[in-house]
Amino acid sequence: MRKILGIILGALAAMLIISAIGRLYPIPDLESDDPAALAAVVGNMTTTAKLLVAAGWLVGPLAGVWLALRISDWRMAGWVVVLVVLIGSVVNIASLPHPFWMQACAVLLPILGGALGIRAHRKPYPGEPLLG
Repeated sequence: MRKILGIILGALAAMLIISAIGRLYPIPDLESDDPAALAAVVGNMTTTAKLLVAAGWLVGPLAGVWLALRISDWRMAGWVVVLVVLIGSVVNIASLPHPFWMQACAVLLPILGGALGIRAHRKPYPGEPLLG
């Protein structure tokens, strides 16, 4: 049960962090039914906004993997969280036109963030609170 809970909470944390970082640079509200308007918004985004999105793809999985490992103490839970983030970022890239460097970041940065999260995790000592 802890493995499933760790995966769910880790993936949720990763997605929330990615979303929060992405909202640091506001974009105008648009109808998501119009792909041309969405493509224009992505094309007109500043480099800072694009870098913030890429930073989310690194920091979100790092934190989500760490949380999943802290809860479940099962290394594979971290990679499942990375897989969830990868699927989300690839769907994002497939649905909206992004520059090539962002497409590469959408694949590489979640994997790097997950590896860093696994490396940052340490097994809690017996009797130590789970998130303390």
